[in-house]
Amino acid sequence: MKETRGQGLFTSECTGAGGQEEATVIEFLPSAGYRLKLANEDLVVAHAAGAAQVNFVRLRPGDRVRVELSPHDRTRGRIVELLKRG
Repeated sequence: MKETRGQGLFTSECTGAGGQEEATVIEFLPSAGYRLKLANEDLVVAHAAGAAQVNFVRLRPGDRVRVELSPHDRTRGRIVELLKRG
């Protein structure tokens, strides 16, 4: 069995099980969280990850984003990309 200590929910081994989907930002939540609506009408709580957080990408309600879902909890995820506006 492989050692997994110190790895979060979004390791490269787990991303295949979680997958990425397109979503729309619905509302802002405390602590830099966002509520998103997926194409299948499911609601997800997500946070900005990686370059989106470092480069201070400003998200607004109605923006379309690509979200990587946790394979352990399908109601949690992280925003990995802001899709083109307009």
